[in-house]
Amino acid sequence: MRPLCTRVLFCMLLVSALVSALAAPALAENLPAAGQTLPALNLKAPAFGQDARELGVAGKKTFRLQDLRAKVIVLEVIGVYCSECAKQVRAFNTLYARLARRIQAGEVRMLGLAAGGTDLEVQSLRQTGIYAYPIVADEKYQNHKLLREPKTPFTMLVTPGGKVLYAHLGVDDDIEGLLARIKEALR
Repeated sequence: MRPLCTRVLFCMLLVSALVSALAAPALAENLPAAGQTLPALNLKAPAFGQDARELGVAGKKTFRLQDLRAKVIVLEVIGVYCSECAKQVRAFNTLYARLARRIQAGEVRMLGLAAGGTDLEVQSLRQTGIYAYPIVADEKYQNHKLLREPKTPFTMLVTPGGKVLYAHLGVDDDIEGLLARIKEALR
């Protein structure tokens, strides 16, 4: 009887692995993509005061992308404990520094959406200096669900109206390519 149980368990694991492998591309296909419009995100204003001021949402409890004074928004969906996000953060801090003039001019805004992250976790990330750019908490995954639950990191360039100009799932360390896309969107 034992060999039959082992075979059944093996078959169940094999079927599970096949379903996962076949479903992964389908899940990626359902994520927001260039040319689509995002659903209305209701973002919680950052608990880290400096971030709220930079985004122009100081004094608000929530905000939407359209509340940001910008032509292009770099929106990165992250996980507070995501190892892949940690691999990407250095490149995105560089991107943020290179966008400084455009951010000050109000042409570009850059922010991270911490899927599942609490205010305390986000504030801790910002105070440690790991992330140089503003991050907003999405403790109950509300906005993450609206974005069709992408794995992290998931990077998008969007307009304040929510039109997706670019989307990338996974580590995106092509900073020059992102800068070129942002400059093109600003024309």
